[in-house]
Amino acid sequence: IINGHKLHKILITPNLRSDSESDFSPSNSEDDDEAEEHEGKRDVQTKTPSKNTSAAALYKTPSKKGKKAAESDLVEEYFEAHSSSKVLTSDRTLQKLQTPKLDRETLLSLLDKNPPRFAEEIEQLNAKHEKNFNQWMLQLQLSVMGFNILIYGLGSKKLLLEKFRTSMLSDFDHVVVNGFFPSMTLKSILNSLTCDVLGHEGTFRNPADQIDFIIRTLREDPSNHVFLIIHNIDGPMLRGDRTQQALGQLAALPNMHLLASIDHINAPLIWDQAKMSMFNWLWYETTTYLPYTEETSYENSLLVQQTGALALSSLTHVLRSLTPNARGIFRLLAEFQLENKDNPAYTGLSFQDFYQRCRESFLVNSDITLRTQLTEFRDHKLIRNKKGADGVEYLLIPVDNGTLTDFLEKNDVE
Repeated sequence: IINGHKLHKILITPNLRSDSESDFSPSNSEDDDEAEEHEGKRDVQTKTPSKNTSAAALYKTPSKKGKKAAESDLVEEYFEAHSSSKVLTSDRTLQKLQTPKLDRETLLSLLDKNPPRFAEEIEQLNAKHEKNFNQWMLQLQLSVMGFNILIYGLGSKKLLLEKFRTSMLSDFDHVVVNGFFPSMTLKSILNSLTCDVLGHEGTFRNPADQIDFIIRTLREDPSNHVFLIIHNIDGPMLRGDRTQQALGQLAALPNMHLLASIDHINAPLIWDQAKMSMFNWLWYETTTYLPYTEETSYENSLLVQQTGALALSSLTHVLRSLTPNARGIFRLLAEFQLENKDNPAYTGLSFQDFYQRCRESFLVNSDITLRTQLTEFRDHKLIRNKKGADGVEYLLIPVDNGTLTDFLEKNDVE
């Protein structure tokens, strides 16, 4: 084998002429010359490799890359042949556990029996943060600069802010806001400022009027300093754009001093440049390594029984992800349910009546559209439907009236 081509050896038969036929015979000299020329050509042809590429390909040695690709295909074919399309899932879910959920008091008593590690080091760290209280107070009272303080870091900061309140604000008017509370609203904050601090008696048409009243009152009396402490200003119920805008307007007042904490890693993203200018934060890193015991007490838990405190927070989160039409449809049902809250025989709003109300409000154009939206509500467990004794389908929101009222008020603000 030479250069990938197989050469066939050609045997040339010897000349069997007799001795009587002399080489010098004139009759055969020309024939011999022609025969020699012909044999020379055949020898050359046997030594020249074939130029036929197809023939060369038949005898070409396979490359290593081709071998690896073939092996890879074989491996894939093996696993495909032995794989099963059936997905095996276990039916051992948490819902099938017979162990009853604990109440919150029992859970806290069990946790108290397990003392935290590095308690002494944590106490020293928090004592170091408490040394900044006088500096914070001085910076807050610099009315010319209009600073507000924002603390961040790993661990609960509620105890630290509470110590600041008891040690530094005993002689000042102040309001404490638990931003992690699932039912916290801007209206409740404004009510505390207008009624409890400024002593206003009466009602306001909307939160904007309350904000104008607070701004006007504090500007008329510059010596009246009010401190606003907000635990978790990035809480689920306070991170809305309009709520942050209202808090920013209050924080921009020279005699309104804001001290707040954040815990969410993306909390700074809720403020654009305009809001950052109104808040005028001084940032302090205050890592405490303390557990978020109270902050997480209102979160869903697989261990603790829920008492319905999460209803408003859940409603708000789910409806924020829906379309404006979907929110309008849910609002119509909530308003009708509140209108009939004093009716003990109220079983819900019939589908036909609800469809007519939605059409009049230009929220849907067919009953199919409404049913599709109601299916989405059922998937999120926002509504419940049942058939009455007359066979009619009735719709009901499985939330208490107080929570529904708070939801509508918060929806008006945002």
